[in-house]
Amino acid sequence: MQFSKIAIIAFLSGVGLAAPSAAGLSKRARESIHMVNCQTYVAVDYYADDSNDGSFPGNNNECIPSGGSFHEGSSTSCTFGSGVSFSWFLSSGANSASDGTDVGTGSNGFHNFNCFRDDNHVLYTDGNGHACSSTYVCFDVRYPHLNHIIMHTETHTI
Repeated sequence: MQFSKIAIIAFLSGVGLAAPSAAGLSKRARESIHMVNCQTYVAVDYYADDSNDGSFPGNNNECIPSGGSFHEGSSTSCTFGSGVSFSWFLSSGANSASDGTDVGTGSNGFHNFNCFRDDNHVLYTDGNGHACSSTYVCFDVRYPHLNHIIMHTETHTI
């Protein structure tokens, strides 16, 4: 049996080699961007952790695209209150695609995202009483095994 020098030194010095704990292997948060329809306007909402997507993300994490639409078939962008811009391209006909279909890409200058047709579930109700429904959701491409749609059933009021 062959041991590494580190294992032998650790054994002789009485220092143990620790195995990683379950807490040390916790999952990383998945970033997401939701393109929402709020009845009288559309918005793009950034979530540092997609598990928190059932509430208004705050003014620094929301932007309103010019022209009042998501501009299918062309590239567009908007700038969040934080100063970070998100640019995206949605394929023509993306709105008529079935839920979960890959319909485009995006980037916030830090990460690239894959965008999917979402199921129009209500993410939150804005301060004016408008229900904001998720039309598209974009997930950070660093975690391709997590790029799938999780259907939400919760409605939240801000």
